[in-house]
Amino acid sequence: MKRYKQDQCIIISGESGAGKTESTKLILQYLAAISGQHSWIEQQILEANPILEAFGNAKTIRNDNSSRFGKYIDIHFNKAGIIEGARIDQYLLEKSRIVGQATDERNYHIFYCMLAGLSREEKQKLDISDASKYQYLTQGGCITCEGRDDTAEFSDIRSAMKVLMFSDQEIWEILKILSALLHLGNIKYKGTIIDNLDATEITNAGSVNSAARLLE
Repeated sequence: MKRYKQDQCIIISGESGAGKTESTKLILQYLAAISGQHSWIEQQILEANPILEAFGNAKTIRNDNSSRFGKYIDIHFNKAGIIEGARIDQYLLEKSRIVGQATDERNYHIFYCMLAGLSREEKQKLDISDASKYQYLTQGGCITCEGRDDTAEFSDIRSAMKVLMFSDQEIWEILKILSALLHLGNIKYKGTIIDNLDATEITNAGSVNSAARLLE
């Protein structure tokens, strides 16, 4: 790139579990190391990975840290080969995993990390408890993942958000949205008849009220 002054592209492909995610992290670490300067921008690029993995990776049958989305990472260098910035585009996120998981699979890491890593006071404010209480997190029958420390990873995620200049309020708003999703998944419905018409009523208003409060 420095020799010919031309853009370069690296395509990382392979079947599930082949090591695409780990290869990407190693390449980014290498590019940051040979850039010649350890700048704040390089640190931000590297710290984006824990956040992307938390919100876009999940345990599957074949891979405990399977990426459920694609990403395009554009690294910007100056003429001296020093990293000056980056842009990350994501696409094809597996949205259906939010509401349903196959047997022995989990939802996205962030939900389990959040429930394991938040303090008791923070959980009380969000009206949440442990992962076993939520429909969206238990359909696969697997709420833990051997070899992963959800509590420690949540601390890493919060630290990474700080590096990427998320404010405390922005982080809290994200946690509120995640918690609201869990409450929405616990809403139960029952068929009924109203004025001789088929209708539906909610049998547990608590989940609705919790979600509504968090989404105000």
